[in-house]
Amino acid sequence: MPAGRDERSRRSALRVWVPVVLSALVQLGTTFAVLATRSVRSAPPWVQHHAPQIEQPAAVIIAAVLLALAGPVLLIWIRRRPGPVLVAVAAVAVLGESLLIAVVGAVAFYVSVIFGVVIAVLHGARLWAWVVTGVLWLTPIALYLVTLQPGALLLLVPWTILSILVLVVPEGVRNRRAWRAQLLRDAEARRAEEAQAERVRIARELHDVLAHSLSQINVQASVGLHLFDSQPDKAAAALASVKETSKQALGEVRQVLGMLRGDAPLAPERGLADIPALVDGVRAQGIDASLRFDVAADVQVSAATQQAAFRIAQEALTNVTRHAAATRVHVAVTEEGGTLRVSVADDGRGAAASASADGRGLIGMRERAELLGGSFVAGPAEDAGFRVEARLPIEASP
Repeated sequence: MPAGRDERSRRSALRVWVPVVLSALVQLGTTFAVLATRSVRSAPPWVQHHAPQIEQPAAVIIAAVLLALAGPVLLIWIRRRPGPVLVAVAAVAVLGESLLIAVVGAVAFYVSVIFGVVIAVLHGARLWAWVVTGVLWLTPIALYLVTLQPGALLLLVPWTILSILVLVVPEGVRNRRAWRAQLLRDAEARRAEEAQAERVRIARELHDVLAHSLSQINVQASVGLHLFDSQPDKAAAALASVKETSKQALGEVRQVLGMLRGDAPLAPERGLADIPALVDGVRAQGIDASLRFDVAADVQVSAATQQAAFRIAQEALTNVTRHAAATRVHVAVTEEGGTLRVSVADDGRGAAASASADGRGLIGMRERAELLGGSFVAGPAEDAGFRVEARLPIEASP
């Protein structure tokens, strides 16, 4: 058995048996002390008036010992059903006090009740604990009404203090446990949320890398096959482009998988400097692609914003090549008052370029922009074609 499990088992056994043993020792010791007293001359006058001046019979001795043990023994099962078992422990204490009422020391029968109230509160039986404590608090008053001796009311002072302690202290412990449990649940929820966000981020990265690269490979391979017989030189160029594109795609996939495994990135993250290569790739597929890049050299754009801008431009250009049937596309990357603006507009079929084949294209672009506190719009252009535009904070945190 593991050491941690052994330690938990020992602690659990201590929690069960320490209250049982302590209450049994105190109650048995007090009971024997009471039974050894053959007279009640040392007791208060109101007790002497009602106590018989006789020796204890054997039946009383046996009953007192059994009652002194009954309460502690019941504590063994109090964690299973704290409410009913607490009532039984309190009933045994009242019987024991009634049997040995000739001596004030009989109040020691309530040691098991004190442990029982504390355990009941800690295990959720708060109402049972309050009711039992309230009823026992009324016991001295009932004794006064029976004996008509004011001395009986003196028991109210220690029992009131004891009642407050045995209820307030475990309530505080219980509230602290609940607070710590809530903290653990909140931490677990945050971990689950962070894990889900990381899975979504990795899925988005893989989608962008594979969708763009495979789209380019598909187009270039089609061109190569089409020109293989008539224009072998152009077919060879298309195949070389397929090789280069697949090499870059493999590098990016390895980088994403490295992040998934927790390894160091195998390649630097993509940024604004890589956007011209995207435009060149689209131009190589026969589309008239142009780029306007207007970001001052002294403007420090955060890595998170640069990566988001690159991925948004990449996904938008992938949609253009796969769905738009466009002849021209214009990419603009500009800085406007602390905001980076990325715009991709084509002259294609408009709504046909609104999404990838799996429907995740525009959703992924919007998520990237909004996660950084930016905005994203997409829709048909004013004259023709389709247009997407993202506005990203320049100093966004990753």
